[in-house]
Amino acid sequence: MRALRSIVLALAMLSTTTVASAQETAPAVSLAQLGEVYVNSGHVIPDGYLDRRVTISAIVVNAAKRVGNQILVSLTDKAAQFKGEASIDQLSASKARTLQQGQVFSAVCTVQFSTSGPLSLGDCDL
Repeated sequence: MRALRSIVLALAMLSTTTVASAQETAPAVSLAQLGEVYVNSGHVIPDGYLDRRVTISAIVVNAAKRVGNQILVSLTDKAAQFKGEASIDQLSASKARTLQQGQVFSAVCTVQFSTSGPLSLGDCDL
């Protein structure tokens, strides 16, 4: 039993370290900046951003909701010009449920393929 506790504690510490390391190495970008790139590219995410991990900052439009097996958060930029949708990874699911409308959103996410709709961000670590 003691060995199991040690393993669980080690895994929890590893996950926290991994998220912190990801935030340190993922370039910071606001939803507005990403939105401008998206619009200038004809409403398509350019290859230079596709599947790239970034630290995204935005504003929560709607609290997290479960859609199938995913937890989704609707986002906007400060000027409400660009819309985004972030899917939250399982490790951050409990944190996502505490997000409220108007709250600042900051997470390390993967920029996913988007065209003619909200910017899509996946596997977000809060």
